[in-house]
Amino acid sequence: MNRLEERYRRVLRLLPAAYRQAWEEDMVATFLLSELPEDDEEAEFAVDHGRPSWPEVASVVALAVRLRLGGDGAPPRYLVWGETVRRLALVGLLVQAVAALAGIGAWLWSPGMTNVVAPGQAAEVQALLGLLWVAAYLCLVTGRWRVARLFAALALVRAVVFFGVDLAAVEGAFGLSWTIGLLLDALPVLALVAFHRQAPPVKTRPWLVALPVGVALLTVALLLTYVTVPVLVDWPSVVCAAVFAAAVVYLSVPRLGWRRATVSWSTALALLALAALVQRVVTLLDYLRFAARTEELDVMITMGAGQAVAVLAISVPLAVLAAKSVRALPPVAAR
Repeated sequence: MNRLEERYRRVLRLLPAAYRQAWEEDMVATFLLSELPEDDEEAEFAVDHGRPSWPEVASVVALAVRLRLGGDGAPPRYLVWGETVRRLALVGLLVQAVAALAGIGAWLWSPGMTNVVAPGQAAEVQALLGLLWVAAYLCLVTGRWRVARLFAALALVRAVVFFGVDLAAVEGAFGLSWTIGLLLDALPVLALVAFHRQAPPVKTRPWLVALPVGVALLTVALLLTYVTVPVLVDWPSVVCAAVFAAAVVYLSVPRLGWRRATVSWSTALALLALAALVQRVVTLLDYLRFAARTEELDVMITMGAGQAVAVLAISVPLAVLAAKSVRALPPVAAR
């Protein structure tokens, strides 16, 4: 085996083992045939010093991602992980779209409510630019995946810009919790890679219905909070409540005799619970480090700790269910 072939086989290790076992030799032969020059001296030099081009490496990486995040006709394990990532993208963009629309309503109703869904400086501008998330979500659920990626990328750029502005305004305070928030904003954007040619179409109607329902629920929650104790509620508490409620409903579905629970939903909800828990804990730590100690803050920290415990408690049965379901799937066989 020459060095060029060895380097190409090293790149092919990114592919799933079963796929590599079936197609590696053909792919290596095709690559060498297309890359080696006809001139003997040039070919000898390429064998010793050549390497796969960046476009070739990128195509292998794209193929590896597409195979592991499988769609129609993929092995059950790859299909489950593909569906899990696609649901994470859908739920993540849904949350952002709901927050954006509710934020605009809160801004029109009262500026004080806006800080729950758009914390930091220039909340009004953030609320308006949040419509990029709405556009990304609507394009995704209606099958315009490329346009959805564009809007989602623009929305993420907007989030990065305001992250820098807010962080500079407070001289680095709350940087850890805001960084975690930014990473969570980026996750559904990155998860859009799971929407490829083999991915099944999104069931449009339930996801379209989920948007106004989510906006209505969040708006009611914001109104009730604003009338009572607005200082005790922040965005991580809203996320924890939503994840906890969704997990309780999901775990109750089989017992209620409704549609059988799916593996991808259990894994997606387990991952969402983990994300909500991390954001809640990190935010509480930043409150303890940087916020002025008041009676309201003590109550908020106590409530936040209770939310973290509740999410952790509900995530355990989700994780157990997801692990059992994945292990029950047949192994990936060579094609």
